[in-house]
Amino acid sequence: MRKLTIYIVRYRSSTKESGHSEPCSHCTKEIKKIGIKKIVYVNEFGEIKKSLTEYYENDYVCPGYKEYAKHNIRVD
Repeated sequence: MRKLTIYIVRYRSSTKESGHSEPCSHCTKEIKKIGIKKIVYVNEFGEIKKSLTEYYENDYVCPGYKEYAKHNIRVD
């Protein structure tokens, strides 16, 4: 796994373009736990970004996890 790169993509059929696909903090934690070396995603400006997983950090919580929290559902 230490040589793998994960490509995260979101396609918007309404605009026929890539959407913001940066991994949330929960996904980042799992990506690091698995041991994937690099993350490639599209940022909020539509730019393709690459990062070594060990240096990648964010505090973004995706809508799915916000919904879990709203209903007091714990996901580890």
